[in-house]
Amino acid sequence: MTAQPYPQHIKPLTSLRFIAAFWVLLYHFKDHLGLDLGRFGLIADGYLGVDLFFTLSGFILAHVYLSEVEAGRFGYGGFLKNRLARVYPMHLAALGAMLALYAGASLAGVGVGAPDAFRLADLPAHLSMTHAWGATGSVGWNFPSWSISAEWAAYLLFPFIAALVLRTKRSAVTAAGALALCLVSFAALSNLHTLVPWVGRDFSQMTAQIGALRILPSFLLGVALYAFGRTHAAPAWAAWPITLAAAAWTIAVCLFNLWEGLIWFGLAGLIYGLAETSRHGRDALLAGERFVFLGAASYALYMIHLPIDIVWFHALEKFGVTEASGLALRVGAVAGAFLVCIVASGFAYLWLEEPARKWIRGLELKLPSFRASGARPRTQGL
Repeated sequence: MTAQPYPQHIKPLTSLRFIAAFWVLLYHFKDHLGLDLGRFGLIADGYLGVDLFFTLSGFILAHVYLSEVEAGRFGYGGFLKNRLARVYPMHLAALGAMLALYAGASLAGVGVGAPDAFRLADLPAHLSMTHAWGATGSVGWNFPSWSISAEWAAYLLFPFIAALVLRTKRSAVTAAGALALCLVSFAALSNLHTLVPWVGRDFSQMTAQIGALRILPSFLLGVALYAFGRTHAAPAWAAWPITLAAAAWTIAVCLFNLWEGLIWFGLAGLIYGLAETSRHGRDALLAGERFVFLGAASYALYMIHLPIDIVWFHALEKFGVTEASGLALRVGAVAGAFLVCIVASGFAYLWLEEPARKWIRGLELKLPSFRASGARPRTQGL
């Protein structure tokens, strides 16, 4: 069966990154100013936006690098340099912002959070991006960065995950198996505290202690889903129905308080469906320049929203905006936090993230290659 290849830039998936980041921010901001946004299922399950990122990351990296692994041309060192260029500058900047906030608050004699969240002894793990590998007792400093530590673990394992996927002759079976593994992993990790009491009590808390394990099934699913998609194109007319059905499924799982593990069917369908809209040139809805820019800046949005959160809501408190304020004022204050985060992320992306990424990628280094053992030579369209 011949399949039309995906375009080099699958723009709807870049836009999807913004939706995932926005979903996570809704979850993190849900308890501010007594709005009790967590009573809405779609917001209460916003922590799963991180797992959408994980799956999407596997799909995109496979899109960029799977053919190189398959052909034995994969440069492991160059890959890791590019991954560091992608994540480390913004990680370091956000960590620096939290250090500045902590120092300023300490000098002013005010607190910015629980003392355990700002332990100097945890900084080496944060700097080495190993703080979600069980190296720290809890999330701290710029706590959303636990997922970047988890991503770093997945990056280190990517060539081996890719080789594993390539060794399987039936991509549909591999994708189905990876999806099943996500469901099993969700159930297992959610109940792991019964055997290992020091980990979080549910999947949403699988961060500092075990985040590196949380990512792997979703990341594998993304790689397997790409391997399936590159040879199994949906009919052009079905691309948007698949996407909309997956979105409806995801929303229904959240709204009707169904078992959250079922959401991976929706996440996989969203990624595959949107990739198909791009393959068939029917992606205008999510391929617009502004939406794609928001998606490109979504990593900055995710990484810097905590320091902005702290400054914004502490400032509101000083100005008398509290849980006792009127509903319209409180809604406007939370909406303002989103707006400030989005605007700031755009500037951070343009002025910090992209220039730093280009500089690191431009460094000339002699780096080793990696040959995926057992990879089958690629035949386009099969």
